[in-house]
Amino acid sequence: MRIELKHLQKKYKGGKTAVKDISLTLASPSLVGLVGPNGAGKSTLMKLLTGNLLPGSGEILVDGQPLLKNEKQFKSSLGYLPQEFGLFEDLTTEEFLDYMAALKCIERRTAKSEIDRVITVTHLEDKRKAKIRTLSGGQKQRVGIAQALLGEPKLLILDEPTAGLDPAERVSFRNLFAEAARNRLIILSTHIIEDVQSACDMLIVLDRGEIRFTGTPDELMKMKNVSSLENAYMALMEGRDSE
Repeated sequence: MRIELKHLQKKYKGGKTAVKDISLTLASPSLVGLVGPNGAGKSTLMKLLTGNLLPGSGEILVDGQPLLKNEKQFKSSLGYLPQEFGLFEDLTTEEFLDYMAALKCIERRTAKSEIDRVITVTHLEDKRKAKIRTLSGGQKQRVGIAQALLGEPKLLILDEPTAGLDPAERVSFRNLFAEAARNRLIILSTHIIEDVQSACDMLIVLDRGEIRFTGTPDELMKMKNVSSLENAYMALMEGRDSE
């Protein structure tokens, strides 16, 4: 899958520009890390990429075709975890995933095996029959990741997927995302620099709606002459007002 962003811009009512003239090409297989401070425009960009928000100007091409003209086909190959997602609290984990499989038009004969698979990879085996309202915040986050993985989508867009997870869980899911990116495109938005340092092939730093850096984590560390991605990111952010 190949996604091209051409002069993408989005303004909200009141005149605030959330995304400013972004041009970018993303292609599979790859794990793309999207980082930036709060209010940088990350969630807006994610919503534009999923077709849930219309750009003010510019366009998004998916494999050479306008996203908005092939939205149904595009969404059939998309797994999406928004930063804030709703769960049906009175359903069990299994029932919710069965519902999501139906929404994704996964055939009944394969839905059960898919649900079994995503429950296993997200370590929810002991919560399969539990009502979602009884789950902890971290467990609910894992349910959200599980529904995004249903159907082996060609494109995964994950907005803060490790929020609410403990450090060991974050490592486990970083490994899962890295493995999944071997044959698909994954775009992972996060404020946790550790989530992208060892796993991502490409790093995008977004600030005030504009791209501050695009390249590999190693390239950013080399550019700032530091040994950790977090220090390189901080140095990039500290220098933004003096440029």
